[in-house]
Amino acid sequence: MEVIAKTFAGLEALLEKEIKEAGGKRIKPIKRGVKFEASDEVLYRCILCLRTVLKLLVPVYKLKAHTEKDLYFKIKKLPWEDYLELNQTFAIDCVANSSVFKHNKFVALRVKDAICDRFRANNEDKRPDVNVRNPDVPIHVHVSDLDVTVLLDVAGFSLHQRGYRTRDHKAPLNEALAAGVLLLSGWDKKTDLYDPMCGSGTILVEAAMMAQNIAPRLFSSKRFALENWDSFDAQLWRNIKKELKQKIEPTATKIWGTDISPKAVQMAKFSARDAAVDELIFTEQADFFTRKNKFDQIFIVSNPPYGERLKEEDIIAFYKEIGNVLKREYSGCEAWFLSSNFQALKFIGLKPSKKIPLKNGALDVKLQRYDLYAGSKKNNRT
Repeated sequence: MEVIAKTFAGLEALLEKEIKEAGGKRIKPIKRGVKFEASDEVLYRCILCLRTVLKLLVPVYKLKAHTEKDLYFKIKKLPWEDYLELNQTFAIDCVANSSVFKHNKFVALRVKDAICDRFRANNEDKRPDVNVRNPDVPIHVHVSDLDVTVLLDVAGFSLHQRGYRTRDHKAPLNEALAAGVLLLSGWDKKTDLYDPMCGSGTILVEAAMMAQNIAPRLFSSKRFALENWDSFDAQLWRNIKKELKQKIEPTATKIWGTDISPKAVQMAKFSARDAAVDELIFTEQADFFTRKNKFDQIFIVSNPPYGERLKEEDIIAFYKEIGNVLKREYSGCEAWFLSSNFQALKFIGLKPSKKIPLKNGALDVKLQRYDLYAGSKKNNRT
């Protein structure tokens, strides 16, 4: 089957590699995503294992529509009973780029009407209910000019959700992006890792799961939409989950996190506990600017405040102090920082050896690497 995997801009190559490792075939990168072919086994593995994916969509119908009336009747003719039952709920999400179909919401409404009218005609005026928050069958409609593609969302929710963060865990860093940052950094999963401004612990938890080779959604309590499909193979699903559990590896790697906010540290502890990785994660309330380096060897990855989370007048002094502490306390280490404030990054006062542009939601962000040489850079080259 054809599958479309969506991710953040800048993470497409990582997602492509993950899909290849999961067994995907005919892999083709697209804007903010990857298109590939998958068997049921590969699709199930992707649902559970892909760290940088946001959505997995399976195209089920492709058609041409010349008018809104034409769209309605062609959608109504499709055998929706193959994917949707009367007692199930559904929702329509539409993205249209067309001179004919100009309004996403109106297209979604017409598709919804067509589906409901088909069921009413065949089921004594009964039809499935709409549930926009938690539908059993999430349906996506993509319109490009006159070409209409109907896709089913295999999860029914964004796959950045692992289950360890609740609504109270307000974090500026999405789990899939945090995983992408760790993968882009080239962290070897054996060197101890430190996030000096850990917030609610997203980087810490993602790192701990990687270190133990825990598939990100292996222990999710959420029910995936494809578990409601008639074609769902429950035995195959159980077999894959069993195999992935057997691949979990013990590790001696330690993941460290500090934050000046006691509330943030407490939330990080909750996240680590809920993800069942609290034995690897060590957090404490501390100010990175006054804390002495206690590590022999450490790999630093962090998403510090960057304007939206810090008053503008304080941002330059804040980033200057990050650089001062890195130079004073962490010589010989490698550090990666993610920020949307490109001007503030310049005040770290260190020349980045790598710059990677990314997206964090609507924000343009940059991931930068700093090599903190012990002694002069010249001496380290000899």
